[in-house]
Amino acid sequence: MKKSLFAALLTFALVVPVFAAEQGTMEAGVKAGIPLAQQTTLDGDGSADYDMKTTMSVGADFFYYVDYNIAVGVGAEHIFNSKLKYAPGEPKDKIGYTNIYFQVKYNFDFDDDGYNNIYPIFQLGYGILHADWDLRNDPPSASVENYNGVYWGIGVGTTIARYFIMELIYSFNYGSAEFSGYEPDFEYDVSTYRFKLNVGFKFDFY
Repeated sequence: MKKSLFAALLTFALVVPVFAAEQGTMEAGVKAGIPLAQQTTLDGDGSADYDMKTTMSVGADFFYYVDYNIAVGVGAEHIFNSKLKYAPGEPKDKIGYTNIYFQVKYNFDFDDDGYNNIYPIFQLGYGILHADWDLRNDPPSASVENYNGVYWGIGVGTTIARYFIMELIYSFNYGSAEFSGYEPDFEYDVSTYRFKLNVGFKFDFY
């Protein structure tokens, strides 16, 4: 899937006429997102994949244009906890993240006041795991320690009527959870992938 996306973006770069943006522009924005698909893998003694219930995210971005079409910046988003879809009667574990990341995008600008541009975007940073593990039926001494990990995302976005943005982002979060008070204790590597739609608005300043 990632190879196909890269090939499509490269082809687009070769055939679409580019209209240069002004160098030195700064850009800030806010956005909300909803996952179109998401899944968590718990990898311990064995490995299992679990679909997740729908949730949402909120975030903010800042970019600086180092060249006419190349913008670098930082971003943050909070993904609210979402239940893992276990079988009926099993624990009701919930997982969410707060991601802080560096990002870069390349604008293919159009000479159009309505549909302004399209851009590939790449994000890399640190993901804080917010996992709420259901320990109600576990030993009284049971406890869990969550550990954070890498976040990365790749996708494509567009600007409409100068101020409104839409993005499709494919991303991964990595972390782990250490369960104590059991015989024996155990640990899960936790990884979550997400294919998400973001919508929001931005403004430019100099």
